[in-house]
Amino acid sequence: MGSAPLTGSAPLTESRPPAPGALELVRAFINTRNVERRTDLIDTPAGLTAWLRERGLLDPAIEATAEDVARAVAVREVLRAFALRNNAVDCECDARILNAAAERSGLLLAFEAGGDSSFRPRQPCVDGAIGVLLATVHRAMVDRSWSKLKACADPRCLWAYYDRSKNGCSRWCNAGLCGNRDKVRRFRERQRDGAAG
Repeated sequence: MGSAPLTGSAPLTESRPPAPGALELVRAFINTRNVERRTDLIDTPAGLTAWLRERGLLDPAIEATAEDVARAVAVREVLRAFALRNNAVDCECDARILNAAAERSGLLLAFEAGGDSSFRPRQPCVDGAIGVLLATVHRAMVDRSWSKLKACADPRCLWAYYDRSKNGCSRWCNAGLCGNRDKVRRFRERQRDGAAG
């Protein structure tokens, strides 16, 4: 996708601390699409291949296909929708897409000698890499850290961030930008409603 002017919240939100542990990988995956800038790091087979390889999720001999891209993008957008729900935004979350992705990855429960366990994909392909992300989401849901991974409530932004606020009620990835835009929008609506009445 083409690049739009470099305005918007994404550079400012990078000052937020990362999500804990492997959940940061999921946050970064959701943020491969920058809604405001209209850019997408994984919307081509080469882009998806590079992104997964840079994170050690894809064997160097494997190349993503157009079908892999379509499935990865669908998973990403469902994860974004779940993160929006974590921010009390009512939206459609098609869990069937995640279930199908988990099934394609062939996630297996693996126990380790040290007393830990994890879900691992059977296949060293793009579906397996997506399975690693889904296993991370599952673990975060179990340990309750998932509820703090949110997508910005500003529909022009939707940037994923980890809410480290004391009371867990952060609504925007950047209160100074997205929060102020929301306040201005609500002010203008009140002005319009007052003028119409």
